[in-house]
Amino acid sequence: MAKCCKCCCCPYGPPRNCRRWFAGLGIGLAVAAVLAAITVVVLRFGVVPQVKAKVYDARLNSFAFANRTAGAAAPTPVFAFDISVALAVRNPSGAVMKHTRPLVATSVFHDRRLYNATVAGEGHKHKMLKTKVHVVHAVGDVPAYVLDAAAEEDFKKQNATGVFGVEMRLSGEVTYVGLDGLGNKRKLGFSCPLALPLAPPGPEVVVFAEVTCKAQEPDKIYF
Repeated sequence: MAKCCKCCCCPYGPPRNCRRWFAGLGIGLAVAAVLAAITVVVLRFGVVPQVKAKVYDARLNSFAFANRTAGAAAPTPVFAFDISVALAVRNPSGAVMKHTRPLVATSVFHDRRLYNATVAGEGHKHKMLKTKVHVVHAVGDVPAYVLDAAAEEDFKKQNATGVFGVEMRLSGEVTYVGLDGLGNKRKLGFSCPLALPLAPPGPEVVVFAEVTCKAQEPDKIYF
């Protein structure tokens, strides 16, 4: 009678120990597949990028209706502004954060958008546990009709007090480096309400109380 060989290629079929080995291998692969699937789900849905934002300092140099002249054309009514903000963005997590869309700071008065400024471009990386301070300058003018009658009336009231309520809204999208391929992205939206007095001409320091920005739904900015 032929003896069964001890290797798994025995012509009379695998011996009992080989069958057990294959069974154990199959169970191990199944467990590994389940663990891999769980890991992907946790990384996709359980690891959410966290961001904090504050305004450390702000200065309002000009904020008024004016007339813009261009050559011999009739003056055009505009609303002119000059706002400077020191914006602190913190990545409190233990992973490098990447901006998958530009982080945009929008200056708003009475819910009227005045100016968009890019704070961090797409692909910009933010180191773990670090705070970055971005200096944002919103300088320019918009046609006077951008501020409707209600906004103009609100401006007159605030102008009488000498303090203007200007809001800075942040909009963007981030992920953690290495997880962007898993679709692990988070849309960012913050509101930073600022009460700013009109600064006097010159380098005189204007005292500003630090403002913590509140999370909100991001603005849909197309241009």
